[in-house]
Order: sequence, then C-alpha cells, then structure tokens
Amino acid sequence: MRVFRKSISLALAIPAAVTVVLGMAPQAQADAGTGCPNWEYDCGEFYFNSHQTGSRVVFRGTNVPDLAGYHFLTAGAGKGQLVKNNAASFHNASVRDAAVFFNSGYTGPCDSFAKRTGTARLKNTYNDNASLRFGAAPSNCHRFS
Repeated sequence: MRVFRKSISLALAIPAAVTVVLGMAPQAQADAGTGCPNWEYDCGEFYFNSHQTGSRVVFRGTNVPDLAGYHFLTAGAGKGQLVKNNAASFHNASVRDAAVFFNSGYTGPCDSFAKRTGTARLKNTYNDNASLRFGAAPSNCHRFS
C-alpha cells in the first residue's frame, strides 16, 4: 500500500514539475458551439458559405488566436470542415467590435465588425481566416458597420 501511494504521488508530481520547469501552462480552448446566448458579452459566428449560410460555428466569450482544430458544427454545407481558412461570412453578435484576421496571432489583413453586425461575404479574410479578436478594430482592416 505504501509503495502504491508513493507511485501515485510521484505520477501526479512529475507533470506539475515539468509544467513549472518548462514554464508551460495548458492552452485554453475557446468555447465553440452552435449559438450565441443573448447574455454572452462576446460572440462571433463563422459561416462556411456566403450570405451567412451553410454550416456555422460560434465562438463565445474569448478571443481565438488560432482557428486551427475547430470545425463547423451545424447542419449544412461545410459541416465538419475546419474553420481555419474556410469561412466565407461572419456575424459579430458581440456588444463590442470584433476582427477576423488573415493570420494566426491577430496579424495580417483583417475584416473588422461593429457590434451586432455581419457580412454576406468576408473581404480581406474570405476563406483565409486564422484568428478572431473581440474589442478590436485595427485601422488596416476592412470595416463592416
């Protein structure tokens, strides 16, 4: 029993020690879903097709520095496809500005949206979208108001 407890303690301590030594924290995942609750402060909807049609995925409550690994979730054209570099339209359901960027890490050409606005077709990031930031409206973005 004593050996078992030591083994468990060691098994739990090693990952924690590696995290501390390497300075890594677990990467937070954005809350991706299928709808924007009306109480959500930040919420953005990517659509696979133009005119806010086809499959969609919704990001709620947090910025997304890299859209890699996220998929379109609802029924329709594009369901199951990756979001990164596949979105044709977007709706900002947030109470703040939002920006969609060409590159991961919120860089490169972008499209920005006033609160509660969207577009039938992204301009600078059409099928070339890699990150999403709320509360941003950089001057180099195409502005949708």
